[in-house]
Amino acid sequence: MARIKAQSFASKLNLELVVRNANAKDSEALLAMMDSVLEEQVFSLTEPKEMNLSLEQEMAWIESMNNHPSHLLLVAEIESKLIGMLDFTSGHRKRIAHTGEFGMSVAIKYRDQGVGYALLEALLLWANSHSTIEKISLKVHANNPRAIHLYEKFGFKEEGRLKNDLKYGERDYVDTVVMAKSLKS
Repeated sequence: MARIKAQSFASKLNLELVVRNANAKDSEALLAMMDSVLEEQVFSLTEPKEMNLSLEQEMAWIESMNNHPSHLLLVAEIESKLIGMLDFTSGHRKRIAHTGEFGMSVAIKYRDQGVGYALLEALLLWANSHSTIEKISLKVHANNPRAIHLYEKFGFKEEGRLKNDLKYGERDYVDTVVMAKSLKS
C-alpha cells in the first residue's frame, strides 16, 4: 500500500493546508471538486459530459489506488474542505515499472496558494523513498504556464511536445508538453 504521513503546510493565505492519502470517505468531495474543475473546460483532457463516474466507481478507484504499492492518491484540504488532488501511477510492465506519471487538479478558488506545490512536494518525498520509482513524468497543456513554472521549480524538464495534441474547439489546437524528472541518477 502506498501511504504517506499526513503533512501540514501553510497556504499563501496563511491557512493550514493538509496533504494526505485519499480514502473512500473522500469519494463524494473528489467527484464534486473534479466536476468543478472540468466545468472550466481548460487544462484537462476530460470534458464535463465525459465524467460520469458513480460514487461506487469512485470509491473502487480510490481503493485500487490505495492498494497498489506503486500508485499514490493524495488529496489536499483547507479547513477540512477537499480542494486538490494528485494521482500517480507507475508503469505496469517490468521494463517501465521504475517510471510513473501523475496528474493534478486544484479547485480554481485555491490556485496560486501553494496547493499544487504541497501536493508535488508530498509526491516527491514519497517517490524518493520508494524502492522502485526512478523517474516521474507528466503531461501538461502548453497553454498552462503557471503549471509549467511549478514543475520547472521542482526540476522537471521538457522532454518533448505533442504538436496540436489537444483540440479545444473547431480550430483551436494546443500542444501537450511532456516533462519528467529523474530521481535516482
